[in-house]
Amino acid sequence: MYSILKTQGVLPLVTQINIQTAEIVLKSAAATGIKIIEFAARADDAKEVFSQMIAFRNANNLNIKIAVGSILTVNDAEVYHQLGADCIICPHTDLEIGNYCFKNNIYWIPGAATLNEILHANKLGAEIVKLFPADKIGGPGYVKALKAPFPNLKLMPTGGVTLEESNLKSWFKSGVVCVGVGSNLFSKEMLAQLTYEESIAAFQHLIEAVEKTRN
Repeated sequence: MYSILKTQGVLPLVTQINIQTAEIVLKSAAATGIKIIEFAARADDAKEVFSQMIAFRNANNLNIKIAVGSILTVNDAEVYHQLGADCIICPHTDLEIGNYCFKNNIYWIPGAATLNEILHANKLGAEIVKLFPADKIGGPGYVKALKAPFPNLKLMPTGGVTLEESNLKSWFKSGVVCVGVGSNLFSKEMLAQLTYEESIAAFQHLIEAVEKTRN
């Protein structure tokens, strides 16, 4: 999973979508070469939509992994793992969730904000740590400061990452593994009436922006 995220450089995130929109997102993501996306389980019908996403992916042989984000409890981690999640992502670091993921061989990306929290997540076995909310706790300059004494930290900033060249370039220059992008990829309004063509264009723009600013 680490190599996929490092190569892709970005984890696109979608949330609160119906199955029709989810199918469009999955199909267009796979068509443009995206290998992993995050589905944030925040809506009441999230489990139902996610199970249908897994069924759609498998039925269409789409070469794409689906991470489930916004996991708050070990019970939710277990449910989504059993439904077919390829990765569990949390906004926080929870020992129970981490232990469950390692025991069941599912990739775990916990969230953290401070250096001690990041190092704690690493000690629990996390390879990549989600830096959240990245823009509110210091941005790219904060990452640089963290990596000065700990250059091997593998961080994925989420929150406030945009597709503007200057923004993306500053994140990659700070030494992050990849970035998480949600509403700046698909706004709530866009997702409400998303077409396949619009989704293809959004993913192509995302890929081009990442490649341009990372190199």
